[in-house]
Amino acid sequence: MTDLTLAVNEILDRRNEYETAKEYYEGTAEEVYTTAAIKHALRKTLNRFRLNFAATPVDTVNNRLEIASVSAVSDEAGSYLDRVWASNELTLEVGEIHKNALIYGDAYLIVWPMDDVLQVYYNSPLTTIVIYDEENPRLKRVGAKVWEIANPDGKTRTRVNLYYADRLEKYISLGERLPMTPKDSDFVPFVDETTDSDGVMEHGLGAMPVFHFRTERPQGKPEHQNAYGAQDMINKLVVMQMASVDFHGYPQRIALAQEGSSESADFEDGDNESAEFSNTPGEMAILKGIADVKEFKAADARTFLEPFKAYIRSMASITSTPLHYFEPTGNIPSGEALRTAEAPLVKKVRNRQNSFGATWREVFTFILRDGGYKEDVQVHWKPVETFDTKEAMEIAYKKIQIGIPLEQVAAEMGYDVALVAQWIAKIEAKEAAMKARVQPGTSAPGDSDAHSLQPDTSGIPDNPYEQAA
Repeated sequence: MTDLTLAVNEILDRRNEYETAKEYYEGTAEEVYTTAAIKHALRKTLNRFRLNFAATPVDTVNNRLEIASVSAVSDEAGSYLDRVWASNELTLEVGEIHKNALIYGDAYLIVWPMDDVLQVYYNSPLTTIVIYDEENPRLKRVGAKVWEIANPDGKTRTRVNLYYADRLEKYISLGERLPMTPKDSDFVPFVDETTDSDGVMEHGLGAMPVFHFRTERPQGKPEHQNAYGAQDMINKLVVMQMASVDFHGYPQRIALAQEGSSESADFEDGDNESAEFSNTPGEMAILKGIADVKEFKAADARTFLEPFKAYIRSMASITSTPLHYFEPTGNIPSGEALRTAEAPLVKKVRNRQNSFGATWREVFTFILRDGGYKEDVQVHWKPVETFDTKEAMEIAYKKIQIGIPLEQVAAEMGYDVALVAQWIAKIEAKEAAMKARVQPGTSAPGDSDAHSLQPDTSGIPDNPYEQAA
């Protein structure tokens, strides 16, 4: 099977899984019914009553996946990265990539020169894929993108791009609709001003410009996949409860006629003028021939609420998401109890940081190489754990005491690398000025052994979270 056929079929085969993941995240997944009769009875309530908790595991992880900064070895390379970052609005693009990688399990980034400007943009797994070498599953063999276009004749065709380390191959389908299992014969080379007669364009980038973000290897898994079942049960409970409100939400009254009586009582409420007896406050109803009146109580909401809470707790457990993210009005732990409750979440976020960070490092190294810089980069993430400001500063101070460089500690706390460099330069200049004023054999005013062992951090803001990357 050729790369063209393999790539197109892989993308088409995975679309149903990705669409399902999107539906559960957006809360539009169809309710699952046990019988056709119940589905028919509740057909008018389909997708009307929704309490979507399946999005919570995705959003909880995504909210903690924030890149604080990206640093290169040289200042020139760092400045080049800053320009590429700003021109491509990567502050927004990064969040979009992380979110969709968590929703679908996979997300893709394409880096491509356009009008002498390097373009960096997200691509959905519904249209894009990376195929890896069978012998070495970490080696990317080919990247592909499949999408539909409208020809000048008004007919729709399917376009395919195959990305290799040295070239780009373009194809277009012969027919409007692809068969269930597309073959090479269903496509012909797509020729434009950038390609030769075979639809091939040599790009000279030195590496494949398609980058794969994934939650797991070899293929990612939606962050909320384990929540599908619990969400189905929650949907059923909510829809059934809302349907039962019409019938069991109000007391039901019955009248028992006397033996041998032909009288009847009509208790209908509202605007029904044919009702024999009204049901309004302050009125007395005289029932002729009626021996007794009874009432069925309204349905007990606990019948639905208790299982509802159980399913939420189950979803929290199987997705490693702290329960207080599903019940924000409940008892939220604090301090050490909070960190214990969030330990599984923290571990999961760090796993995502490792996976996504490796791909980001590959992306930025590729960008630097294209700009003429053969350097490595470091991706710094904002803190994952939940700490208050005082506790965070105490931990940072202890790290400095044991010898961790101030630059590293500041980066871990989420400070911008450029700002940290400015602060350290000011600290060094201040210490140099103090040493210049000290005469041989004397000490500077207020100087002490303890002070000389610690860097002056007076130029650093008290709150590490006030400084955005």
